Amino acid sequence: MTKSKLLEMNNVGIVVASLDNAISFFTEIGLTLEGRGMIEGAWAGRVTGLGDQSV
Repeated sequence: MTKSKLLEMNNVGIVVASLDNAISFFTEIGLTLEGRGMIEGAWAGRVTGLGDQSV
């Protein structure tokens, strides 16, 4: 069986206990962190369905 290579990942929401550990995991499997930012308030809650929050 041929190994596949992950080329890109977009718009994925994963709940994790440690963002730093999650970033380490994904960089170890070959992905590159392109940026980090904070999204807050009612809009974020409407997108995720989790209420007023900080993401």
